[in-house]
Amino acid sequence: MAAPAGLRGWVLALGAALACGAALAGPVERCMNLSNALEAPHEGDWGYVIERDHLGEIAAAGFDTVRLPARVDAHFRDGRIDPAFLARLDQVIGWAEAAGLQVILDLHHYEALMADPAAEADRFVAIWDALGAHYAGHPDTLIFELVNEPTDALTTDRAADLQARVIARLRPAHPDRWIITSGGGWGGLDGMLDMAPPGHRELRSFHYYDPWDFTHQLAPWTGQDLPARGWGGAEDRARVKVDMFRAAAPGWPVLLGEFGTYRDTDPAARAAWTGTVRRAAEAQGIGWCYWGFAADFRAFDAGTGTWLPGIRAALLD
Repeated sequence: MAAPAGLRGWVLALGAALACGAALAGPVERCMNLSNALEAPHEGDWGYVIERDHLGEIAAAGFDTVRLPARVDAHFRDGRIDPAFLARLDQVIGWAEAAGLQVILDLHHYEALMADPAAEADRFVAIWDALGAHYAGHPDTLIFELVNEPTDALTTDRAADLQARVIARLRPAHPDRWIITSGGGWGGLDGMLDMAPPGHRELRSFHYYDPWDFTHQLAPWTGQDLPARGWGGAEDRARVKVDMFRAAAPGWPVLLGEFGTYRDTDPAARAAWTGTVRRAAEAQGIGWCYWGFAADFRAFDAGTGTWLPGIRAALLD
């Protein structure tokens, strides 16, 4: 039986993808997001508090990196970061490094920057001046991610210009530290691909939650009616592979900085999507960072201290 036209298109694109090369290697292979903790208004407000043992669990499972989303702008006043918040960052980073993990320090949920980049640009630069000064001399196992998911008024061009400004200020004290940058459209694939080639030790990131109505189904906070639905047909899987090829095609070092599914999604469908995305990224030489550890898109049940077997297998087997 002939394949439907849509599927034929994906198959042809996939064949072209498999014939091409992969992304250059970056510093991250398998990473876990410590999500819904330090980017919440107060740690614990969104159902998760980071514990030292969690870093050991992540390292023992086979991950090499954790991504630490942090809403630093909410703790920045009069040119300095609140000492208590900075001490908490230091504590979690220390726990991770003691467990043998790299750390991505990610500036997360900077909503005012998205709304008015011109008004917030100098403050954004000042935040990174403070972080750069604090972590000067720190081992290069600490990676800086300048801003999470540029969107709204922070277009790809504006985000690129602002990130380049920060990198120029960071480089004298951090000549070989990896720095992660991303484009507009919520840090999506198309925004990343619209950027110019990266500079020295600059890692390009994109986030992947396609199809949105599958990965976010049943999530009450989306403000949308997203009923339960399945995933996993031939066209579904082919599209993932094509998208990962597109991400790798420029030949830059690339990180899939977030991907995941809402916890109430059917477990088998969650595992199928997660495994397909992970394997497609790895096939193109793309490191990845799962969203997230123990909160709404969880891979680990912090209450029982156990991994969700389907998601763990999808990520690591």
